[in-house]
Amino acid sequence: MTASPDESVSADADRGLRNGGKGAPPRIDRPRVSLLRPVIALVACGLGSGVLLLWALDPSANDGAAAFLTMVGVPMVVVALTIQMVAHNSLKHRRVRFDFLWWLFAVLPAGLLAASVPAILSEPDYFGSASIGGSLGVLGMQAVLLLLGYGFGALLWFFIVMPLFHLVGSVIRLVRGEKNAAAGLIMPLILLALGTVILVGAGALDLSAALPGRFGWPQIAMALLGIPGSYRVESELGLWIVRGLLVAAALVFLVPWWTARRSRKATRRAE
Repeated sequence: MTASPDESVSADADRGLRNGGKGAPPRIDRPRVSLLRPVIALVACGLGSGVLLLWALDPSANDGAAAFLTMVGVPMVVVALTIQMVAHNSLKHRRVRFDFLWWLFAVLPAGLLAASVPAILSEPDYFGSASIGGSLGVLGMQAVLLLLGYGFGALLWFFIVMPLFHLVGSVIRLVRGEKNAAAGLIMPLILLALGTVILVGAGALDLSAALPGRFGWPQIAMALLGIPGSYRVESELGLWIVRGLLVAAALVFLVPWWTARRSRKATRRAE
């Protein structure tokens, strides 16, 4: 049943009284944007990169590095960049149409799995794909790697893509001379440093002889402090990079705290 014009006016008046006589609050319609075209472009680039890696390189070289990069690296990058586009539009108060999801979660994995079939069949001894069952088993493992790539995409966005995006924006504001632009550099740099610590630190140490789980953390601390333990240093340079980044991250918090503390003490003395 449709309300009459008088009833609609009365309802508006009631809402105005409830809002202190100021009338109904204005409704802000956020514009809707579509990411279909950029996501299709990302998926096409991802599929092209995957085909190049799987067909142009030896699939058995470097312990299957080409297949691993295709199944983990390609979806990881595509997902990270897609999340950044969605987050950017959300910050701009735009509503995003999610009509691109089937390209991201159907076309991309199906295309990568299809591209891996010739590579798997070309190396039956390495992949164990001499039989139909063996080939299906390898495809199943490739699908598991794809799932890992999708999961790591969110981590790549949080630790690398998003901080880089905000870092570039802060640098642009700093060059323009905007007020407090330098403060916007702190958090992106900390996240980038943390991501670098995780990546470089994972390759700098071999903790295979250490106890698993949380008992491996003391070995990492001992390695950073140079104390002998149940670990092996794979890259001395990488270890020093991790140490330097941790010290720099600590200084980002300690220097402003120390400066503010000295300023408070000077103010008390002046009083």
